[in-house]
Amino acid sequence: MRQKDPVSELRRGALELALLAFLDNEPSFGAAIMSGLAEVTDGGLVLTEGALYPALGRLEKKGVLVADWRKDVAGQRARKYYTLTATGKERLSSLRDAWKQLASGMQRLFGDED
Repeated sequence: MRQKDPVSELRRGALELALLAFLDNEPSFGAAIMSGLAEVTDGGLVLTEGALYPALGRLEKKGVLVADWRKDVAGQRARKYYTLTATGKERLSSLRDAWKQLASGMQRLFGDED
């Protein structure tokens, strides 16, 4: 069995939290999620399609997201929109609390308390 890389696991968890937090505001589709996350994080979270779509698929399989195909404008091809489920909102709340506790502890560790 392949050993899990701790840095990859940390990134995967942070990506899950970021996706759930972004989609908590409103349903969205892949390209808008990528550009929106890059914008809101001032370039701190720039995703590729190769990272985004597998993550969305994992979250959909876990039941924290549902997807549906929508056409926004006549003649435009349909886009797959992702929406948080009730389970997704619960997961987001849990991850958000854990993240805040971790970030607070790390700030203390780094001496960055305000």
